Amino acid sequence: MNRMIRTFGLAALALLAASCAEEVNTSYVEKERLALREWMELNRPELLENYQEEGGYWVDVLEPGSDEAAPIRDTACWVRFTFTGRNLGGDIVLTRNETDARLVGSYTPFTRYVPYYKYYAGDTNTALLEGTYLSMHNRLKLGAAYAEARGLEREVELRCGSKVTLYMPSTVVGDGGVTGSGGYEGQSGYALKSGRPFVATLEITDTVYNPLRREGVDVDDFARSNGGLKPVKPRAAAAVRAGEGDYPIYDPNNPYYDGFAWRNAADSIPQVYINVIYKPTERFRYPEIYASQYEPYSDFERLEQAICDTLVNRFGPYDGPQKLKSDSVTLNGTAKIWYIARFLDGFVLDSNIPGVRGLVFGEKEAKGTVESYTPSRGGMIEAFYYSIPVLRYGQWAAILTTSTNAYGAAGKAGTTSTTSTGGSNYSDLLNYYNYMQAYYGANGYYNGMYNDYYNNYMFGLYNNYNVPNQSDKVTTTTVQTEVPSFTPLLFQIYIEPKTEE
Repeated sequence: MNRMIRTFGLAALALLAASCAEEVNTSYVEKERLALREWMELNRPELLENYQEEGGYWVDVLEPGSDEAAPIRDTACWVRFTFTGRNLGGDIVLTRNETDARLVGSYTPFTRYVPYYKYYAGDTNTALLEGTYLSMHNRLKLGAAYAEARGLEREVELRCGSKVTLYMPSTVVGDGGVTGSGGYEGQSGYALKSGRPFVATLEITDTVYNPLRREGVDVDDFARSNGGLKPVKPRAAAAVRAGEGDYPIYDPNNPYYDGFAWRNAADSIPQVYINVIYKPTERFRYPEIYASQYEPYSDFERLEQAICDTLVNRFGPYDGPQKLKSDSVTLNGTAKIWYIARFLDGFVLDSNIPGVRGLVFGEKEAKGTVESYTPSRGGMIEAFYYSIPVLRYGQWAAILTTSTNAYGAAGKAGTTSTTSTGGSNYSDLLNYYNYMQAYYGANGYYNGMYNDYYNNYMFGLYNNYNVPNQSDKVTTTTVQTEVPSFTPLLFQIYIEPKTEE
């Protein structure tokens, strides 16, 4: 990396030298290629023999990957991979790493710093940066001296566990360059302009050949490890219950406690599960807790306890559904819902509960309003449509669903939007009358015809206002967390007791 930090100025000098040596009509593409090669000779000469003819880039193999894993290029699949991209000066342009995001000042608690989840389509690139696609699609050819020094074969195929750094010209980066930051929720940050080389380090963390099946397995396993999943067939349920141990408590006289915490919300809808005996004091067992060295997730146990305490303090004690005397919401009833939306690693995607938002997103975000929802009218995810009608007013519950009945297989993009209010109304009026005074006033077009009116009366009237300036504006930034493709979700919800209209 120290070698790479020699700035792009070296490449710029090489570019100038190349442009002088070549004929006047030499294309920019050729000039850039010569400049990048010169940069490689100065900074990474040991990689010169690792030049990839298809794409015209260089590769450094940091880890070859697991011998037991199939190469990505063998077939179409979904690929999870980390990615950090830099310009030749070492500035971070894009990353999925939270530490790198902090380095460039774009870290946000709304961002879940996890690998990309992209579709590798085989012979056609549909979603990947071109250079990344080429490295996955082709056998990477290594020089003899390089391969021998690192104990590698002369050809390497990317697979699970592979880690490489690619030194790419703009021809395999994209016509518009690369824009982004240390995060990926739409924040401003470093940008790689068009026609600039790009250095990208990527690591393959997983390959998934059937994403629907994978997330279905993840949802089922989560339910089974958090109180049990009731089989659809009654006989199967009875057989499983007989062998179950201590959670939840089985009570033959209480239909809520039949030996399973989770069951299908609707018989005809697969993998939308509801837990009607959930209590706000309950803490889930996550198969793999979101890893972070920064608060609030750096001490996950403390965060979970704080969330439980916040729910109890805000909504009061809760004894379970068997104590409720209220009616069910039904399809046509209106439920006022408080919720926490999470991924299956415990990361909080969203919440409208002020105390929870404060714990997770910071005190400035400790605000929220209740969601009114009438199932028959829609407006929320499909999993709510199937689950909310069977719940009672005043009830807690948890909902577990695959992406099909949440945000869809495609997920949703992370975004950041900024709006400003106030601060400019009087200023705009003053600017308008300043213009009118100049146009109609003593030195204006009509040579003083309207001097008394615009120069004295109107300008004086608005000039005497206490005019706010731009600093009086209130700027609000709204962040929407990314939901990757084929991602199951968990919801903790509370429905307010019904009040008389």
